[in-house]
Amino acid sequence: MTESFRNLDAIESGYTVFEKDQVLTPEQLNGLAGYLDDQERLSRVALLGVGIACGLWPSLQGRRVRLSHGVGTTTDGDLVFLPGASFYDRYKPYDSSAPKYAPFYHGEQMIRAYELVREGESDSRALALSGFEEREGLPPESLAAVLYVESTLRDEDLCTGTDCDNRGKDSVHTLKLLLVERKSAAALAAPLDTPDGAARRLPEPVVAARAVLQGVGSEAELARLYRDACSLTHARLVAALEALYEPCKGFLQDLAPADPAPRWRATLEKIQSTFAGENRGIQYYYDFLKDLAETCNAFREALFGDAAVCCPDVDAFPKHLVLGSLDPAQRSAAERTGFYPSPMVSDRFEQRARARFLVRKIDTLIASFALPAPASDPAAIRITPSAFEDQCLEKRAIPFYYALREDLPVYRAWSYALWRRGMERHSYAYHAASYGAAGAAAAPLAAQIGAFDFFRIEGHVGMNWDRAIGALRTRIREFNLPIDVEVVRLGAQRPPRPIRPIRDLDLYRLQHLARADVTAQLDEAEKYGAALVDQVKAAAGKVITDEDNDNMPVVRTAEERTKTLTDQVKIARGQVEKGAAWLEEVKGATVAAADLSGALSAVTKKEFVSPLDNLITGQPTRWLNWIDLLVQDAQDKEDLRSQFAGFLRQHPGLEHYAGVLRGGTFVLVYDAATNLVVADFMLPYSCCEEREEPAPPPKLTAPVRPEVIFQKPVRLVPFLDKTRFEKVAAKVQGEVQLHLKYFDAFKDAVAATKGTGITAPAGVRTDFSDPLLNLRVAEANYRTQEVDRLRTNLLDPRIDEQTRTNVEKELEAAQESLATAIVNATEYVASKNLDVTPGTEGAQVLAIASGSLAKVTNSTTLASVERSLTTIATKPALQPQIAGTINNMLLARGQW
Repeated sequence: MTESFRNLDAIESGYTVFEKDQVLTPEQLNGLAGYLDDQERLSRVALLGVGIACGLWPSLQGRRVRLSHGVGTTTDGDLVFLPGASFYDRYKPYDSSAPKYAPFYHGEQMIRAYELVREGESDSRALALSGFEEREGLPPESLAAVLYVESTLRDEDLCTGTDCDNRGKDSVHTLKLLLVERKSAAALAAPLDTPDGAARRLPEPVVAARAVLQGVGSEAELARLYRDACSLTHARLVAALEALYEPCKGFLQDLAPADPAPRWRATLEKIQSTFAGENRGIQYYYDFLKDLAETCNAFREALFGDAAVCCPDVDAFPKHLVLGSLDPAQRSAAERTGFYPSPMVSDRFEQRARARFLVRKIDTLIASFALPAPASDPAAIRITPSAFEDQCLEKRAIPFYYALREDLPVYRAWSYALWRRGMERHSYAYHAASYGAAGAAAAPLAAQIGAFDFFRIEGHVGMNWDRAIGALRTRIREFNLPIDVEVVRLGAQRPPRPIRPIRDLDLYRLQHLARADVTAQLDEAEKYGAALVDQVKAAAGKVITDEDNDNMPVVRTAEERTKTLTDQVKIARGQVEKGAAWLEEVKGATVAAADLSGALSAVTKKEFVSPLDNLITGQPTRWLNWIDLLVQDAQDKEDLRSQFAGFLRQHPGLEHYAGVLRGGTFVLVYDAATNLVVADFMLPYSCCEEREEPAPPPKLTAPVRPEVIFQKPVRLVPFLDKTRFEKVAAKVQGEVQLHLKYFDAFKDAVAATKGTGITAPAGVRTDFSDPLLNLRVAEANYRTQEVDRLRTNLLDPRIDEQTRTNVEKELEAAQESLATAIVNATEYVASKNLDVTPGTEGAQVLAIASGSLAKVTNSTTLASVERSLTTIATKPALQPQIAGTINNMLLARGQW
């Protein structure tokens, strides 16, 4: 049986150099031709590539087969070139009668094959394709096409009828299109060993598990979430690493003569066991596994598309190219010879070098992982410009959890791009100073940072949170970095001071104002008490005696009660000023003020509301108490937001990346039990308004009160004892009767017609020419004295609550009566259009009414008086001077 020969089975290594008059032998001539032919074939195979370069697509079109134009090269160097489409309408069996081609045989059995005959060619054995299925029992669309270069040597006879010269042998290379069964085509199209093929045999990319933050209340619970995620990622990584070497050993054996997976697995399991019972730093273990997963996936990705083959196996498809199924719908890559370019022309061959680099990187990362010991020095905290996870790992800064080993320096295995240029020391890293970083990597924050959208922050885990947050804020301000930093805690235990102030700074300002007001009241009460003691000492034995004060020593009582007041004020003032619990201390000062006022009530007469009264009945303490409650409520809510669980509810996008994006917020998490930082997270936005304590508010100075208040704070009067009381009893009784007559006369005056003569009641001093005017003034004076008396009674600390309630009701009614008297007196002056120039009776009446108006403090009654006086002042016929005086009365009272 004739065999199909292969040219590159024996490669000619030399040829004969011809000389003049040399006798040429067949061996010499054939050696030269063989050498040149081998070199040409090797140029195609080794320097250009083998397989189907383009085209050569078979298809069944009706009753014929179409083969598109295309080009390809066999591993024996045969160039297959079809410049245009070819059509085949007939076929004939291709069997053992044909020259033997080893790939078509399984042992001594040849595969089932059919040779197609080109349309227009004559061949007596050819049969029409239209009856192929009926004859062969196979539908044509179930077959695959194979282009076969049948290479044979043909030896012509030595003699013919006219010539007996030896013509030698002919090397014949016939291109044939065969149809074979698809299973045979798949065996003939067995692919070459390439990185792309290796990538397709590797497992799916490693998916790093994510720690979903739910139900976290302690460091142990947080560590459990990350430990579970790490366990899943570890298992996936080990499976991927163990499957890596076998498909890739063809281009990795010079790097690793043996499979490194067992060594990798042992190291990873040792690291995993370390964190089985260790919580601190588990986020960095999680980051390390993510780095490994990303590097492993990058290695797999770098292999895809790299079909370049260095020195293809000449036995792969020496004389044939498998074109695939005649039915495009059934055609698969496994049934078609691919194209395998040489490294010289492959645009993906560079990726193979990167993939080999990444294998070394995997080895270095696993061997170098080591967490630094927690530091207490804030200088250990470093911020390194980097890239976010949307960029490949080698474009990011080297994390601090990779130790610098002399045998496996991580900076040399980090970036393929820098390694190719010999610029490994330009890698940004936490440990940059340890390997003598060059360029901007030596001082990254002093160089341009515009190209970086992420900042790694490391060195804070295990440090006191207060020192860590302070160091970070200082570094951010120092280098003007576009990031924020916050701190939250794990655990319900509150820190000794708030992590951050409440957001509503107006509440702070209002609280400061209320504290200043209470402090001012305490100061004035203390000053008033000292002035009162001086006044009592000066009047003792002259104006008043101990007997006047119900036999209580006047001077000693004043000194003792004032000292108590001073001591209580000092304690209360200190508590108020420092914002501590102040309520009980201020109550003590209020009680002391009431004791001082009550102890001398028998010998004092007040002409105005004193600072003691302000402290006893004033509003500032009540306001400050309420404001403190509002501030505490706001602080409690802020404290909830300062807990990890509350902060997470408000910001569900919290995620750990060992740093922060430009414009984002870096969140430190510390354990409330130890005050040490245990974790960190990131928000891609700035989350909080206030980052530091608000600036101290200005010191508020109390408004200056007239010194007369403190020069003569009260009017000292002797007490009317029983003897003297009896002497004046008749006079007092007469005055009472006189007032009753005033009321009766007032009632009569209301009913009297204009012009009726009215005289003042007997016993009343008549200061005005108009008796009715005199009556109006007397009424106003009486009501004023009644209001003063009732208000003085309210200041007595000895009265019980029921008595106080009754007196307050009487005081309200007395103020209403006083208001009526004021309006009546003013109305009378207005109705009479009296002269109100200074010194006149009209001016004196309105002055008395204005003084009485100051005694009206009830808001409802005061509003009623305002409306009535405004109505009087706006009467059309009223003299302008009277209207102006009434308006001044209102202005002096503070109603306008």
